[in-house]
Amino acid sequence: MKKKLLLILGIMLLFAVNLSAIELNYDDKNVVETALYDEDYIFFGETLDFQGEARDLYLFGNTINFSGKSKMALFAFGQHIKMVGSSENGIKSIGQNVKVEGNIKGTSFIVAEEVMIDPKGQIDGDTFIGARIIDIKGKIKGDLFAGAAEISIQNEILGDVNVYAGELTIPENGKIVGNLIYHSDKEITAKEASRVSGEITFEKEDDDFFGHNFSEEDFCIPLWVSMLLKLAFIIFGLLVLLFPATAFLEKHYTHKELLANSLWGLIPIFIYPTAILISIVLLITFPVAISLIFGFIPLVMVTKVIGITIIGSFLVNSLNLNISNRFLFFLAGAVLYSLLSLIPYFGFILMMFVTSVGCGLILLSLFKKSIV
Repeated sequence: MKKKLLLILGIMLLFAVNLSAIELNYDDKNVVETALYDEDYIFFGETLDFQGEARDLYLFGNTINFSGKSKMALFAFGQHIKMVGSSENGIKSIGQNVKVEGNIKGTSFIVAEEVMIDPKGQIDGDTFIGARIIDIKGKIKGDLFAGAAEISIQNEILGDVNVYAGELTIPENGKIVGNLIYHSDKEITAKEASRVSGEITFEKEDDDFFGHNFSEEDFCIPLWVSMLLKLAFIIFGLLVLLFPATAFLEKHYTHKELLANSLWGLIPIFIYPTAILISIVLLITFPVAISLIFGFIPLVMVTKVIGITIIGSFLVNSLNLNISNRFLFFLAGAVLYSLLSLIPYFGFILMMFVTSVGCGLILLSLFKKSIV
């Protein structure tokens, strides 16, 4: 039975990410890509101008200009992201500034400081946006779910709109062909309300949304419990590092290696929940879903230990300390991790980063794929 489950899981993961059908590109300089690929395309680097075509695209960099075509989905993570091309299965993007000028089909998720949908841009599908400023000048055919300090709707939205906003404005060119549900500090004007064809539901937010819904008590963990959990994790980590297979961690990692590991680690982090959902939907593979769910915590714990050890190695290397012991690397990283995790609301992001570093190293070690 176990062999069958492993076989099914292997087939699923092979379909989820066929590493032999992925074009990998790593470059810390400016890259202009014009080629046409039948497989997925992954980029890690400084600046990318993608003018070609691929299946799924995973783009990680400081500046990303996308004017090509994605046959399926587009994942873009960077500081400045501009999307002029087309995607057939939505966009998933995290950045400082995200601008959409192309034609996007499918469900999209965007998180940034500022998000603009240009007048030339159009999204056909449900759209989820979280930002400080959202400026919608292009058309959206689908429901919009958004949260921001400022939201401006200056074009037509063919669908329901559900938003949390410090300030929501619907100028003269704006129109909502659907229902509007909004939580805001103040109500829209009568003229703005006339540009909504459906029902309007308004809930006033007197306090900050997050402060209104959460209190310190919700996140209050007794100090002794927190210290006990940290001690238990340190003991667990030291036990994991006793295995001879972890001896490869006794090296000094540079900031480039740390960044590369974290970016590579995002791939299995994306794939894992997808594999669980697929296993649940395909009833015949439901036992695999149960195995993946129960294996999630141990997997996160192990990758977290590896990630903290790598970060500790980087810290020791940065301080020019003559240490090459994985146990000391782990302890140094664990101290830094414990201090940073005390910052409110930062713990989850920190855990994701540390876990991605560990996942990335495992992925690179398993497949040893060459990076251009």
